Amino acid sequence: MIHVNDQDFKGEVEQSFHEAYMTHTSTSPNYQIIASLDVGRRQVELEGFEFVQRQIEAALSMRRAIADHPLLSKYFKVLTAGDMIPEEYRESGVTSYYDQQQGWTDMWDCWEKDQFVLDASRVTLLVGGTGWDGDTFKTDILMDKYGIQINKTSRNTVLFMTNIGTTRSSVAYLIEVLVEIAKSLDDLLDDASKMERRSFDNRVSNLMENYPPLPDFSRFHDSFRTDSVTSEGDIRTAFFLAYDEKNTDYLDLNGTLREAMDAGKTVVSASFIIPYPPGFPILVPGQVVSQEILSFMRALDVSEIHGYRPDLGLRVFTEAALKRVRKKNLSSSPE
Repeated sequence: MIHVNDQDFKGEVEQSFHEAYMTHTSTSPNYQIIASLDVGRRQVELEGFEFVQRQIEAALSMRRAIADHPLLSKYFKVLTAGDMIPEEYRESGVTSYYDQQQGWTDMWDCWEKDQFVLDASRVTLLVGGTGWDGDTFKTDILMDKYGIQINKTSRNTVLFMTNIGTTRSSVAYLIEVLVEIAKSLDDLLDDASKMERRSFDNRVSNLMENYPPLPDFSRFHDSFRTDSVTSEGDIRTAFFLAYDEKNTDYLDLNGTLREAMDAGKTVVSASFIIPYPPGFPILVPGQVVSQEILSFMRALDVSEIHGYRPDLGLRVFTEAALKRVRKKNLSSSPE
């Protein structure tokens, strides 16, 4: 859509505007996109290996710059394969692509031997040492203050993704920004009072040590189980059942929900519950709420939880709705 705000548009340029517009667009696929895809395909064919090599080199140089810088290492850390992949899945024994003591390692050993491999072109930066969570560091610091756009965050990390367009200057700018942030933190802490320093240490501790207890998937309620052998569930039925408000109710997280679970009642989620960041569901429609999930939700300190309404509570299915679905399943099952 093109929005035009021009008092002379109708009388002077409307016809020529439409002519130019129709020349470059149609109901068929856009010619500019097709042309750019053709050029991109040819470029990858001729120079693809070199571009990808530069991309990986940019990510590796970023890792080394952060690890070797004494100021950056006070507040930041690049997470390695040893930090994110359990040892039993790393037959190569490689824990890091770069280490100050050992230098560079042969990452090809990882690709040949390991069950899970850390993508060298992606750099996961642990930012909890700054006292900011990943989403705040991304939005308030990198994007708003320095114009650095990133996408993925977690509670205490941000993810930098290099591509074939990443240049040395962009890597240098990022390192420069991180150094400036680290210096500002040093200055802030040097002038901080005892209570301000204690507050900072508490924020860091909450982000780096006091992790919320990450729960496992509980189970689907029997009304949405496809069989009695596997753990699979009919999430589709549960999803559309929640469309009718008569089938759902709300339970307060710290009140009626806890009381119902303490009384031994089975509570079943009627919606997706997705903390952000990082944006993965901890409950799906038809899933039974466990004590571990309840504890996790109460410990969350993220900016928002999609699907959860603090003013009402957690949306759950009523017992009557669950009984109707269960009865329907029994009546339709083969004898």
